[in-house]
Amino acid sequence: MIKELLDVVSEIPTPDALIQQIISTASNPNTSAKELERVISMDVGLSTKILKLVNSAYYGLPRKITKLSEAIVIVGFKTVRNLALSIFTYSALHSKATFIDHDKLWSHFMLTSIFAEQVAKNIGFMNREEVFLAGLMHDVGKLAIDLIFPTYILELSKASKELRIPLFKIEYELDIESHTEIGAELLRIWKFPQEYIDVAYLHQKPSLNPDSPFIEMCCIVHLANLYSNIFLPGSSLSYGNYYLDPVIFQILGIKPSSLQLFYNDFERVYERSKDLIF
Repeated sequence: MIKELLDVVSEIPTPDALIQQIISTASNPNTSAKELERVISMDVGLSTKILKLVNSAYYGLPRKITKLSEAIVIVGFKTVRNLALSIFTYSALHSKATFIDHDKLWSHFMLTSIFAEQVAKNIGFMNREEVFLAGLMHDVGKLAIDLIFPTYILELSKASKELRIPLFKIEYELDIESHTEIGAELLRIWKFPQEYIDVAYLHQKPSLNPDSPFIEMCCIVHLANLYSNIFLPGSSLSYGNYYLDPVIFQILGIKPSSLQLFYNDFERVYERSKDLIF
């Protein structure tokens, strides 16, 4: 039912023409830094926000960056693209006042993307910028549900908190459209590449489709999502004992003993990332 409404209701923001142009320009291997700067500079507010994010402690740059052209060269085209999309996502989350805490949900989005990038770095996964973006968009289905049926997602979250059962398991038990299905459909409507659609659909349980060509990225975001829930309990609107899909050990080539090492690493990353997350 909800999936059918996604492309007709006005409550769902869509990436505007400028954001789409930034994505297209930054993803084109033949684009120059000057071309990307020209596109972003069409929105002064966006340029200012990107510079603010680039200068956050997370990126650890040795000096303050004051020019967009410098930011593009230093952090890279795809990182700038990700920052532009994070600004859009933040705006989408705050486009309508509902019953949930959008700042907390935003923090979950951002921390998951940051942790996903760190997992990718730790295991030697090459496309770290793509993993960051996949982490940022993984729970976009919750945003869609909140904007269309705000009381519905509120009641799901309440049930999760009272029963101490993760939200996705409640969706499964009730046999209702899940936020993962809805998120995947929304990204399809927004014409995102298939890897992001797969992550949105599989991030809670990658073993639902272990043959996905993007299963490694799905497992990375699954693990990052779990740790994000540990560091910011309840921010994702989900509570209870978080599920760790055993398939990640085989796919990512890690051992259960690695989980504590990841946690230790994430503690350091979390402290460094607070000005991006909150």
